[in-house]
Amino acid sequence: MRARIVVILIAAAATIASACVNGGDANGSNTRINVLDSVYTQSWETMEDTGTVYRIEVISPLGADTIRNVIPPAPVVAGDTLVIGLVQVSEDSSTPQRQIFRLRLGTHRIETSPIPDDVWGSYQDILVSPDGRYLAYVGEDTIPENPGTYGIVRDLATRNVVIRGPGGGGCDCDEDFNHARWFAPDSFEIAVAHTNRGAGWERFSGKASARRFHVDTLSDEPDWH
Repeated sequence: MRARIVVILIAAAATIASACVNGGDANGSNTRINVLDSVYTQSWETMEDTGTVYRIEVISPLGADTIRNVIPPAPVVAGDTLVIGLVQVSEDSSTPQRQIFRLRLGTHRIETSPIPDDVWGSYQDILVSPDGRYLAYVGEDTIPENPGTYGIVRDLATRNVVIRGPGGGGCDCDEDFNHARWFAPDSFEIAVAHTNRGAGWERFSGKASARRFHVDTLSDEPDWH
């Protein structure tokens, strides 16, 4: 299975983002994603007044589909069968909520499901693995004996935890200093800020399918974007 990640460009000015992705198999088929337009609207992030949502077009040998209210990080095309990403949705005048969307190419039907309950409220890099099987993010328990933030990888199909890093993370801040990234097909790195106790960033890295991980410390905030 091959995958490509759509690069969505978010400009400071009111410039329409444009991006495309090409993926193919041995028979030369491909899938392409175009950003049609973008608008400023109420953000899912309670610390921000507005955010940007995108309307994208997915074109494959099986047809074309349009998806609205797409938000970063960029959607992932897994093989020539599946597109997965994030949208924000709201009911009536409530604060928009992030959801995971799945488009199975050829069905022309978009399915959505909530993001995991333990995603830290301000965390932005909720990332789908290049093979479309896993979700990596920074989580936080809401129980009274809150252990702080931690890196976590879940199976997208079952929603089960695959690997969870140590707790204890956190920062005295109003913005997100945590980061994550994938390397095809399912190797990950998650940097969890521990700046609340002057301990830099805890890097939680490994391979999801092997349930193997390693933890070390970074003194400086990673520049992964």
